Amino acid sequence: MADEMDSETVGAWLLAHSKSLDAVTGAGRLENIQYAGKTGRLYNLLRRNVQGESTPTIEASTVTKICQINGIDRSARESGLQRLQSEGRIDLAKNGGVAVLGATASAVLETTAAIFESVNPTNDERAVLHLSEKVAERPAARNEIVQYVSGNFGITTQGASELIDICKSTAILDQAEDRGHAIVFNNNTFRSGQYATKAYWLMGSLNNAEQSKLQELKARIAAKGTVLDSDAHQILGTDLYKRLIGVGLFDRLEVSNSHEAVGYLTSPDAFQKFGRPFEDDPVDDAKALLASLTYGMTRSSDSRGHIKMPRALLRNLIEGYEVGGQWGARAIGEDYKELERRQVIQVTEKAANRYSMRLLKKDVGELALTIINGNVPASEAILMDGAAASTFKGPGQTRKEIREKHTVNDSRFLVDALDRLRSGG
Repeated sequence: MADEMDSETVGAWLLAHSKSLDAVTGAGRLENIQYAGKTGRLYNLLRRNVQGESTPTIEASTVTKICQINGIDRSARESGLQRLQSEGRIDLAKNGGVAVLGATASAVLETTAAIFESVNPTNDERAVLHLSEKVAERPAARNEIVQYVSGNFGITTQGASELIDICKSTAILDQAEDRGHAIVFNNNTFRSGQYATKAYWLMGSLNNAEQSKLQELKARIAAKGTVLDSDAHQILGTDLYKRLIGVGLFDRLEVSNSHEAVGYLTSPDAFQKFGRPFEDDPVDDAKALLASLTYGMTRSSDSRGHIKMPRALLRNLIEGYEVGGQWGARAIGEDYKELERRQVIQVTEKAANRYSMRLLKKDVGELALTIINGNVPASEAILMDGAAASTFKGPGQTRKEIREKHTVNDSRFLVDALDRLRSGG
């Protein structure tokens, strides 16, 4: 049998995979992953970690709105709330209001894992979680993975192969193929303390000119924390750029407004010491917060609310203060839509088209401040045309979009590179 995973790791995979399963019609063999993960995501959206508020309460109408804008339908909302109450994580009032009881990021992950265990998951579902962890540590040949799943979880060889196909079709796993050789991997291959070693192994797939370009980009990211997408394109060239993003060597983040989308690259291991950056956990929320603040520093004008001292602003938010001044700022009502959706901040209209905001998740703000002090973000990262920054895409979504454009030659590169990672260089 496969080694046991700790509850936080299980919870993190459930959150990530349930989001992938939302994009398909019917979770089928993986319905318990979707159920537990979606309930955990609901808890993460509702949780409050506010200075001076030990048990924050959310009105029923606000709960409904939060769920609607995050793709959690009425059935999932109602069953999720009942489950969270039975787990002792929230209190439900008769009027539908929700009191969230001491929720932390760890509590979200542990609760998600506990819910999963309570619904009697199948061997298929357990296999998916262990398989995800296994290929995150090191990519593996598909035939090896089939045998691993079959041997450890009592699933037939055909059933194991079908399970891998389901994971591929739902973007839970990725597969690179070339001339009959298939390797299974996922978004988290380089998210570990072995980043430097794996990057070194990957270098063996590059010629001298490509190695030089990669070293130049890595040096710039090491110095500034992030690099503009356009600069990375210029350094690497189109082919090498999309191949390195496709294999997961760099994270591509994207902020967009109504006129354009602007991306930037960072190293997956830059956030490793702060926790594993799966979708929907505080690290990804902190990246979205940093992206919005960077935009406010670089492009927002004084008339709409220019950010001059991001560290001071973050400290005020963390300490529980409402930010925006006596009359509020227009930028707050326009630039932080994604953070509102994620329930990282709460925006309040102070006057006509003037807004203030307060932080709902203190730990996310603390993480963002720690990252700023550690020189992870680059102040030049988000350079847009002056319109409001409205949405944020994390590395999983942007990598998937790039992978869909890969050519046969790109796939050949991926197979070679992943083979080197699989065999240790």
